[in-house]
Amino acid sequence: MSNLARPVEALLRQAGKLIMDSFHSPTLKVYEKVNEGLVTSTDKASEQLLIAGLVKIMPEAGIIAEESGQQGIDQEYCWVIDPLDGTTNFVRGLPYFCISVALTQHGKPILGAIYQPVTDEFFYACAGHGASLHGKKITVSNPTSFDKSVILIGLPYTKDEHYTALLQELELLAPQAFAVRHLGAAALDLAYVAAGRMDGVFFSGLQWWDVAAGMLLVTEAGGTVTDFQGKEVTHNYTSCMAAGDLVYKKLQTIVK
Repeated sequence: MSNLARPVEALLRQAGKLIMDSFHSPTLKVYEKVNEGLVTSTDKASEQLLIAGLVKIMPEAGIIAEESGQQGIDQEYCWVIDPLDGTTNFVRGLPYFCISVALTQHGKPILGAIYQPVTDEFFYACAGHGASLHGKKITVSNPTSFDKSVILIGLPYTKDEHYTALLQELELLAPQAFAVRHLGAAALDLAYVAAGRMDGVFFSGLQWWDVAAGMLLVTEAGGTVTDFQGKEVTHNYTSCMAAGDLVYKKLQTIVK
């Protein structure tokens, strides 16, 4: 799997160029998805490019993609694709979004790649081989106490029980942390936790393509990723939290 790094990176950079070519574009076409935020013509074009390229890299793998659905998901291997995570940020001109691609084997991520085209940063992880940024090893942060930590939260678009519960948990957590941020792209949030830029993240009500690549980055960077009950995050997860040891243990006591 480590041999896939270069072709996957090249493909994500291609998609990144496509995305940046339409960033701030006055002709960008934007559509609303029911209870799921926004989708643009750029999301769709990026996804088509990624699917075509990934099929060439590993034609036997199935596909789970945000905009075009699933095909061949009963295969041993499957690509999980978010062509533009943080679409609302992208539409509003906020430079916090990314492309996220994971390869799963029997439903478990074994390769994760996240590319932030604004900053030209490529995060990569391969199961058992660690996590990297531009080929250099990254590790999760290790604050000496929770009150020194900066925590990310991800809120879903649907204002349902997940949304309400997260706000209640935030009310408990925020006074105990140094700071809390909501940046609007869960996959990139996870990459930032893996790189030690943020100390932890928690969210619920999101989709498999939001976490599949990022969760592998965090675990390969020495962190822990589970749902709020401490169970494994799988394709049908409903909640997720990720952090290094000290912050994870504190989150576990608060976010339940």
